Amino acid sequence: MALRRPKEQSLLQRYVPIVDWLPSYDWKEDTRWDLIAGLTVWALLVPEAMAYAGIAGVPPEAGLYAAPLALLGYAVFGTSKHLFVGPSSTVAIVSASVVGGLAVAGTDEFWWTTSWLAIVVGVLFVIFGVIRMGWVANFMAQPVLDGFIVGLAITIAVGQLDKMFGIDAEGESTVQEFLDIVSNVAEWHWATIIIGFTSLAVLFLMHRFTPKIPAALTVVILAIAVSAAFDFEEHGIHVVGDIPAGLPDLGFPQWPEGLRLSELVIGALAVILVGYAESLAAAKEYARKNGYEVDPNQEMIGYGAANIGAGISQGFVVDGSLSKTAAGAGAGQRTQMTGIIAAVITIITILFLTGLFYTLPEATLGAIVVHAVWKLIDFGTFERMWRIRKADFWAAIAAFAGVLLLDVLLGIIIGIVLSLLILIYRASFPGGAELGMTERDGYKVFVDVDRNPSATRPVDAVVYRFNQDLLFSNANAFTDQGKELLYRRTDPPARILLVDCEQMSDIDMTGAAALIQLTEELAQVGVQVWLARLHGEAYDTAERAGVFEVVGRDNVHVSLRGAADAYQGLEDEEGGDSPHGTS
Repeated sequence: MALRRPKEQSLLQRYVPIVDWLPSYDWKEDTRWDLIAGLTVWALLVPEAMAYAGIAGVPPEAGLYAAPLALLGYAVFGTSKHLFVGPSSTVAIVSASVVGGLAVAGTDEFWWTTSWLAIVVGVLFVIFGVIRMGWVANFMAQPVLDGFIVGLAITIAVGQLDKMFGIDAEGESTVQEFLDIVSNVAEWHWATIIIGFTSLAVLFLMHRFTPKIPAALTVVILAIAVSAAFDFEEHGIHVVGDIPAGLPDLGFPQWPEGLRLSELVIGALAVILVGYAESLAAAKEYARKNGYEVDPNQEMIGYGAANIGAGISQGFVVDGSLSKTAAGAGAGQRTQMTGIIAAVITIITILFLTGLFYTLPEATLGAIVVHAVWKLIDFGTFERMWRIRKADFWAAIAAFAGVLLLDVLLGIIIGIVLSLLILIYRASFPGGAELGMTERDGYKVFVDVDRNPSATRPVDAVVYRFNQDLLFSNANAFTDQGKELLYRRTDPPARILLVDCEQMSDIDMTGAAALIQLTEELAQVGVQVWLARLHGEAYDTAERAGVFEVVGRDNVHVSLRGAADAYQGLEDEEGGDSPHGTS
């Protein structure tokens, strides 16, 4: 398939994508599929939104309030045709952790602060999108993020067990809360347990055997019917109770007395870090599957609009939902119109259908949350990391343990610190290789001698490839590795260190100084430093820094083969550069 040049966009089309896609919407072909997908997502959205409100520490209706403007905001400003932005378990627990340190749970101040957190998250998202900070999605290393997500999923699941066991659980950490539930068997409410785990079993069975039927909505309808028929509330089983009918008042919530904006900003950054990474990953995955692209910077603006909408409608923070995105795509979703349809149906629910949820057992909502996050508890992730790269495994375990043993926010901080340490470590110790020559497909090529033991080393030279840009962070590692390779060559000792600079797209002043220092130091013991395949900005910097005057311009070569032909150790090798390069 031929590449297509991206079409020109006006400033309005760029920052308000609905202006671009809505006029070309195919009402005849796409509406049917988008309507089916919208109904499918609504069936998941309503019960899950009420359940996630419980995670965030606000009443069930807050989950319903958060959804419509979040969906509409993203449909107007987002770039994914498939992503659903709305209440999610991941950011709901981060919200609860942030707000829990700022307000007393169960109070109006807690709800106000929760909504303000969503607004601040939204404003920051918009600012970051406008100044093009979409690159922050790469800020947390993937292994650390994976470990954090597994720990977060377990934390969410354990947080719902008190609803499913009918007790009040306490604990400073997830582990302590779980142990408190297990140790208080005498307080377990067995009728609640039966309802909760029966709901959970039905969810898993329907997911396994009837995946096309909306399991969450089905379980909610059944639980409401059974609860009404047998009067669960009379038997001590907690139910949702009254959910106010009618749309919420739109506008900024009251500002809680004593709340400082700086406290919200710090918490908002934690929400953004987790929510953006999760949302963009889902958006990119479905864009890749369906052959289009998403703009990471405009996505930030879309998530910002969604969160501002959720906050001013008395909701809580929202992000991209992988489960609802998958449900919509599976139902045949074609465009962002699906989100608009789901928003309209949710508004109808808020206006006319909230009374139906009065008898819904809270244990059933807890079961819906546990089922939703269960797929994220993938310990196979750790096994794969152990097998592939042990350093990544331990980084993931540290983030995982931080969430479970300490706190969600502390887990995020641990994740950020670990990601930075991993980045610094890899930048400081990028590794290098000694190269030798072998034959492949009729060509003489230079290869890593550790990976190709049969390769021939030059008799009186060491060919040293450094695997990264030569910068202040790794200049010492560069010189240490080069000297270590020379120290190993004792019979006979090398008289040339030939540095393969192919991987050095950049050299800074510290790197250039390291090259000069290494050249002068080795010259005292009769070893010359030669350079090969230095190019681009790295070449220009080395020239301006005086590296070539110290090394000698005759010792700066365009290619490894050119350098090889220049010294006696490889005078018997013939031909030009191999088209296969080095490996």
